[in-house]
Amino acid sequence: MLIFISRELTADSPFFHILPVDQVEVIGESLVAFDGVPFTELPEMDWCFFSSRNAVRFFFQGLKAAGLPIPAGLKWGVLGEGTAKSLKEQGYVADFAGNGEPQSVGDAFGIVAAGQRVLFPRAAQSRESIQKILIGLVTIVDLVVYTNAPRTDFELPCADVLVFTSPLNAQAYFAKYPLLKGQKLVSIGQSTEQALRNLGCVDVTTAPIPSEEVLAEICKTQLAL
Repeated sequence: MLIFISRELTADSPFFHILPVDQVEVIGESLVAFDGVPFTELPEMDWCFFSSRNAVRFFFQGLKAAGLPIPAGLKWGVLGEGTAKSLKEQGYVADFAGNGEPQSVGDAFGIVAAGQRVLFPRAAQSRESIQKILIGLVTIVDLVVYTNAPRTDFELPCADVLVFTSPLNAQAYFAKYPLLKGQKLVSIGQSTEQALRNLGCVDVTTAPIPSEEVLAEICKTQLAL
């Protein structure tokens, strides 16, 4: 059996220890191309909030390229577990870490950071889900640090389960391949689920918590392992 997930997986990913390796092959590949957007200064801020691992990656790349220091006393916020891990790899621990679900995270963070200035490093094509929730609660400071666009230069075998981790990944896949009879669809969250439905996919299982562990457990159930 074969599972495709639209992100690169690390060696310690739950997909490699929850699923039986003797029965399941997992292919992890992002179908989105990323490019950093340089910046030369940082605005005044109390918090820096990351909604994705790529936002962390390109923010710190941009800081290094521009030779900019981290402001003293800056507090860090992250959307979920994966983003918190990426931030920790940069040497910082999140002062606020959400559960990955935008509405509940936005509501909770709006209380913690009420009235303060919050920088949001983001993709140029971001849906800005958290920012929309926080309008009127915090001062939103915008910083585009990368661009993302669907790829076309990929070839994938037919998988039994397709796991999509963003709307753009779903769009890239179905621009190239049809949904085949018997294939099962798994979505990391509601925005990705909606993108799949907009593409004509009806039967989609959405993770209640956007983590690789939950996605792997769903795949295990889907394949009756």
